Amino acid sequence: MFLGPKRYLQRPGALADAGAELKAFGRRPMILVDDIVRSILCPSLESALLSAGLSPCFVRFGVECSLSEVARVTGIGRSDNVDVIVGSGGGKAIDTARAVAGRLDLPLVTLPTSAATCSAASTVAVFYENGIRTETLRGKAAELVLVDSAIVAAAPARLLAAGMGDTLAKWYEGKPTYDRTPDPSPSLQAALAISTQVKETIFDCGLEAKRDVDTGKNSPAVEKMVEANILMAGIIGAIGGSKFRVALAHGLLYGMTVLPQIHHHLHGEVVSYGLVVQSCLEKNEEELGRLIPFFSKLGLPLTLEELGIRGVEEPLFREGLRRTCAKGGSAHNLNLPVDEKSLLRAIQEVEERVGQMRR
Repeated sequence: MFLGPKRYLQRPGALADAGAELKAFGRRPMILVDDIVRSILCPSLESALLSAGLSPCFVRFGVECSLSEVARVTGIGRSDNVDVIVGSGGGKAIDTARAVAGRLDLPLVTLPTSAATCSAASTVAVFYENGIRTETLRGKAAELVLVDSAIVAAAPARLLAAGMGDTLAKWYEGKPTYDRTPDPSPSLQAALAISTQVKETIFDCGLEAKRDVDTGKNSPAVEKMVEANILMAGIIGAIGGSKFRVALAHGLLYGMTVLPQIHHHLHGEVVSYGLVVQSCLEKNEEELGRLIPFFSKLGLPLTLEELGIRGVEEPLFREGLRRTCAKGGSAHNLNLPVDEKSLLRAIQEVEERVGQMRR
């Protein structure tokens, strides 16, 4: 089964179409939005919805996608008799909207304001409690992903860069499980082929896209990166399914969420760092030669210091290593054994390599 968005619309000014598009799904949309995103989208979104004869219900999103937040928003949806759920902004708000739409059995529309993750076109929701990831659940696919690329291009370049790292992870983490699949299905072959193509698109256009966003320009390169980070990454996840899995990079992110300082970084920033650590574990010199300079130019964190970690003896860092290497974790989706000692050696090797490059 293909679990992806039924429609994907991306263009500058697409927000103006929101009212006409949402009318197909209901008359009382609930828009889940945080304060920053609401200031970006309103009054344009509210005006578009009212002009189409809709009665929007704006609900303020909390801190994270958690069971309690989903229950709270679900309750509001029931009491306000909403008939379509709109997840806007970033990944955590959209993941929450996906879970709420599933509980209420209502259509889901996503309206991302950045290209930092593929959540808008994905079907999974990552749940947290007090900043620590608890589980990842598959849920509802969006009926429509509405991407106003002018708004996405106006977001800080840091968000676009983080999205590139998270999208690159589709290939770097998916390929190990693909390589040990004896008879890959056509969908799995397609996931590898698309992730390979998207990987090269990011390396070819990523730096140009970041420079354009830094100067406030929405260019063809930016449009390509927005599509890659949101739509293509979502499609790869949908057709790859459970056999094109996350591996060490995401495992390290989830393990290290025990450190409070990690919460100051974007999902894709920590995943990018994890990709370099994973490549050290795999002793993949070719990919290390591409990733380290590319991520450095994008401004992504490449050292423990840049992640806010004071040293490898920090107790919570050691706990993060333990959690990353726990039995059954995604770190073990690599085609080699991973334990706390080998992971620490890889992290220390990253420190040495990055230090040498920057000297």
